[in-house]
Amino acid sequence: MKIRAWIICGCLLAAAPAIANDHPPSDASIDQLLTLTNARQLLDQMKAQVDSMIAAGMQAAQQPGQTLTPERQAIVDRMKTKMTAVISETLNWEFLEPIYMRTYRASLTQDELDGMIAFYASAPGQAYIHKMPVIMQNVMVEMQGMLKPMQNKLAEIQKQTIQELKDLKASQDASAKSHGGSTS
Repeated sequence: MKIRAWIICGCLLAAAPAIANDHPPSDASIDQLLTLTNARQLLDQMKAQVDSMIAAGMQAAQQPGQTLTPERQAIVDRMKTKMTAVISETLNWEFLEPIYMRTYRASLTQDELDGMIAFYASAPGQAYIHKMPVIMQNVMVEMQGMLKPMQNKLAEIQKQTIQELKDLKASQDASAKSHGGSTS
């Protein structure tokens, strides 16, 4: 009888991880995690960065030393306003929050979310959250140094491919001309 009790206890202890709280997380706990991680503020920062990238891209597209006429500048300004509106509409917390909720609910268990909440509520977790924008900014700066040579290589590949296509067309045109001329 004692052996049977020990076996049952052993089985229960072995099964304890399987009995863990592995059901989907509650909306309240997902909301708590999103609040702790400043998800909404990060979204606002991302919108500002995208706006800056658009402005920088528009500035880079302008020919050096060339100034736009007031009419052209008005057109460019309207384009930037329209693009900013699309970004604001798309990267909107009211639109994205339900996506976060569904995704976290489908991807995480309550235990996993509880562990994440415990970490992000801790001093190291909060330090991570507050330093992450600076970390990401530094990563982007580092990546820009890598991206320029990559962009140059890609541009060279594109240039070579365009030349190959031109050469192929010229060869085909010459072949068609010689075949067409010899049959007449």
